[in-house]
Amino acid sequence: MQNALILGLSWPSLETFRDWVIVVYGLMGIIAFFLVIVILLLMIWMLRGVRGSVRSLIEDPIRPTLDEVRKTAQNIRGTSEFVADSAIHPVIRTVSAVRGIRRGIASIAGIRPRRR
Repeated sequence: MQNALILGLSWPSLETFRDWVIVVYGLMGIIAFFLVIVILLLMIWMLRGVRGSVRSLIEDPIRPTLDEVRKTAQNIRGTSEFVADSAIHPVIRTVSAVRGIRRGIASIAGIRPRRR
């Protein structure tokens, strides 16, 4: 019963039909596989473009702000060095000299230093 005659038509055998289904299914699988690869490559390419756009949008307002913060920090550092050199260091030297003189006089005179 390889070729059954139904209504005057000859049908292929079930094995031949099965083989054709396997071949067609395999070809469709290969085509689907390549389509998935192409779609994934396009998505990767698009994501890289979006990532670059987002990065430029984020860095655009942040970069000038960071530059201003850096300049402000340098100004503060310069101001603090100026104040330290012109006001604090002379006061420290004066206080230490006065304490040294007081302690020297106290040791010569035999006076004990005050307890705090």
